Amino acid sequence: MVLFRTISLLVAASVLSLTWTADAAGCRYNNGLACPMETPCCSLHGHCGNSALACGAGCDAEASFNGACVRYNYGAPSANNNNNDNNSNDNGTQPKPKPVPTLPKGSFKIVSNSSGVAAQHIALVTPTKMLIIDKAENNPAKLPSGKAAHVVEYDLIKNDYRVVDVATNTFCSGGGFLPNGTLISAGGAESRNSRTFETSAGFQSLRMWQPCDDGSCTFIENPADPAWQMTGNRWYVSITTLPSGDLFVLGGSNESLAINRQATNNPTWELYPKPLDYKPVLMQFMIDAMPNNLYPNVYTLPDGNLYIFANQKSVIYNVQTQQEVKRLPDIPGGPRSYPLTGSHVLLPLDPAKNYQHEILVCGGSEAMSTRANALQSCGRINLHADDPQWEMDQMPTPRLMSDAVILADGKIMLLNGAQQGYAGFLRASNPIYTPVVYDPEAPLGQRFTEWVPSNIARMYHSVATLLPDGTVFVAGSNQNSEVRYENVPFPTEYRVESFTPPYLTTDLDRPEIVSQIPEMVTYDQKLDITIDIKATDKYEPEITFILGRRGFVTHSTHMSQRMIKLVATKSSEDGTKITYSVAMPPNANLMPPGPHYIHVLNNGVPSVAVHLLLN
Repeated sequence: MVLFRTISLLVAASVLSLTWTADAAGCRYNNGLACPMETPCCSLHGHCGNSALACGAGCDAEASFNGACVRYNYGAPSANNNNNDNNSNDNGTQPKPKPVPTLPKGSFKIVSNSSGVAAQHIALVTPTKMLIIDKAENNPAKLPSGKAAHVVEYDLIKNDYRVVDVATNTFCSGGGFLPNGTLISAGGAESRNSRTFETSAGFQSLRMWQPCDDGSCTFIENPADPAWQMTGNRWYVSITTLPSGDLFVLGGSNESLAINRQATNNPTWELYPKPLDYKPVLMQFMIDAMPNNLYPNVYTLPDGNLYIFANQKSVIYNVQTQQEVKRLPDIPGGPRSYPLTGSHVLLPLDPAKNYQHEILVCGGSEAMSTRANALQSCGRINLHADDPQWEMDQMPTPRLMSDAVILADGKIMLLNGAQQGYAGFLRASNPIYTPVVYDPEAPLGQRFTEWVPSNIARMYHSVATLLPDGTVFVAGSNQNSEVRYENVPFPTEYRVESFTPPYLTTDLDRPEIVSQIPEMVTYDQKLDITIDIKATDKYEPEITFILGRRGFVTHSTHMSQRMIKLVATKSSEDGTKITYSVAMPPNANLMPPGPHYIHVLNNGVPSVAVHLLLN
């Protein structure tokens, strides 16, 4: 009798809930439906959420779950999560729950008060070392000569730095990794000499960094040798590693400026390494994308072609034939490339979806004006479709100059940036403190969730990237033409933050890769990888292997950043230790050669990643 009454009450409650949902108003970006129980509040911006912001001022109660702006308590028992027989499976066994984050919005933490130099560019060069690159200016880090440095090697374990000398100006440069893990830094700006710092011109420079663990590595360069120069000046240049292992070097300006002009535009591409008599190749697309064509976004495709985005335009390009394959539709809304800078990312590749390549572009600015509003829209395009078209969505708030970081669970974190103005010194205002996460697997209109805000303004010249431990490295922001500590709206920022995503705050122990993974692996190679999931009594194992590339980060451009799910088959099990046969990506078109990091996830909780060279 008790069981019958309990079931009756649950059915009645379900009918009431369904009846209310059917009659309720729809939340704007929830496909015309009222918000679900787990994200119950229809926020001021029309997104379903469970944060204090979503359920606070401006929340639409009529479009919220059960007609009320009340946050959902993940720890409370419910009709769908209790300990009685009503929740049993068909075989009578109790289903195991999923881990729930104790910090569902994550958390920021300051890990260092000084990055040594302003973090305008970053590159993860070893699992524990981050190269931080600025322009030549009066940074607190000093060379043995007493002059200010503009490059440091940052230790991610000690949160300290080692000063690095570099001869040329790295201001607004690009970067890419060779198959052996060597970083090539390319381009830059004019020579600068003052009482506190000095540097030679870097417009055509090529600099080589061979990573090390003993503190001995430094930039190798020779500006006087033509072999160490590009074919022309490139300021705001993009670099992408090709399937061949060559670096594709695209675009830029002939001089330092606020926005590109026909007279300064370098609408060509070249490869590195290159013969001495190499001639750059003209690309008409880089003329048509003027004037907002600096730091174009470039991604390799499964057929070996390139996808290139600049301004509002995009094209499929064949490097071998040096020809366009086809132009794609312009993304609706305003420009989304420097200086009206949006965020760009290739969504994680999935073998279950035939590795379809989808590009996400978010934010930008209405115009090159300090009063211009940032764009709130995002576009997503599936390049595997017969007729690729932009599917538009809306972020909770407008954004420009944000970083799009692929997290260890495949979601996209958008952080840093501003809501007004454009990229440039003292050209943006109204900083964005609150990051959002984008879930590529969620339905349209339900993909964005706001996370906990930072209290540090990070706008122009700020950076972020995923670390091997699954946290996010966040640094930089310098709205000023020179280092300024006072009497400016936003002083030069040297503090370094670590963001801990919610997936690291559950009660599920992190899985661990316990077997030795070779430092160098080949395409389609099968690796026997043993993991330790620590315990199985509370959560049913749900295992995924992913391989990620961090790339080179500057000006909201994450050069060569990408992630792929790996095909894995369980081969043996011994207690909490499970061995899988894990296949590396089938070819270099999907993941070009170079340094990568492999994570294993259990129920969305990632291990510490292991570094390898895919070659």
